[in-house]
Amino acid sequence: MSVKEYKCPCCGGNLVFNSDTQKLHCPSCDNEMDMETYQEYAKVVESTEQKKDTYDWGTTDFGRTGEWVVKEDGSRVYKCPSCGGEIEARETTAATKCPYCDSPVILPEQVSGGFKPDLIVPFQLDAKAAKEAYKGFCKKKALLPRSFQSDQKIKEITGIYVPFWLFSCQAEGTINYNGQRIKKWKDQQYEYIQTDYYLVSREGRVSFDYVPVDGSVEMDDAYMESIEPYDMSKAVSFDEAYLSGYEAIKYDVSKDESRGRAQERIKTSFQDILKQSVDKKEYDILMLKNSQIGCTNGSVHYALLPVWVVKVEYKDKIYRFAMNGQTGKLVGELPVDSGLFWKNALGFFAGSSIAVYMLIMLVRLFL
Repeated sequence: MSVKEYKCPCCGGNLVFNSDTQKLHCPSCDNEMDMETYQEYAKVVESTEQKKDTYDWGTTDFGRTGEWVVKEDGSRVYKCPSCGGEIEARETTAATKCPYCDSPVILPEQVSGGFKPDLIVPFQLDAKAAKEAYKGFCKKKALLPRSFQSDQKIKEITGIYVPFWLFSCQAEGTINYNGQRIKKWKDQQYEYIQTDYYLVSREGRVSFDYVPVDGSVEMDDAYMESIEPYDMSKAVSFDEAYLSGYEAIKYDVSKDESRGRAQERIKTSFQDILKQSVDKKEYDILMLKNSQIGCTNGSVHYALLPVWVVKVEYKDKIYRFAMNGQTGKLVGELPVDSGLFWKNALGFFAGSSIAVYMLIMLVRLFL
């Protein structure tokens, strides 16, 4: 399996995708190129190098090629084209960095053929933004250990292109609800309750575009759904150059395996949308009775979406946070300082006890 690097035409340094300018940037000479210009440049270079192949002079492509060595644990090892160091990668790795020289490398075979994405949403936010979002997420958390927010606790901030299946369809169906209206009144002798029952039916048609389902076993599905939505109007046709400087993984959850979750999400959303058409003031109780939905004109696209992963080490445990690399929405699980918890709890109960005592004394004054 080969790897690819995107080299600066000016100095030969490694080009990386800049989320701020949406261009390829060279950290060595500060050169910048937009995607269209680089694609034209690459087309000319590749065409020339392919002609060299006919003379058996070898090719350099954008990086050097070679074969993977598969280790006993299933991981794969390749030599870095820049420094010759060993790059160890998982079976699903599509882009990564050399651990020795930090050069970005891309594994074209992992994003070609059946694994070539249809679309990619480029990173709009950088690692600094991810760190600031994490810091903001931790603010005003009364029970959070004070030392948890220290920069020294941040073990890693990684930008990853995560594989997603995007499901689109036209949904049409019927939903029935059991509605109840309850009326209460009383006279001098009795209390009365009148319950009227209704069948509330709704029919509708809804268009769903790009409903995402995480295509990676490695990524937490709950986190991936929590950082939605993505603005798919900013998606572009896939190009390997967008991966430069980031990590990327190919899918290991197939389209067929993802279909069940997509159908579940579409049906739940369809029910929620139709339920909004019911005037809740008309019914005291509204319960779902049954529903039927049919989806037509379905299509599925394979896409890579940007996610920043922040790993924080605290008391020998790794806490993971995920941030949408386009919108900045962040989710994660925070630890609780048990000492602060009991301090606040005891303070609350003590305050409550004082309030009750003062109320009792006040009542006694008027008796």
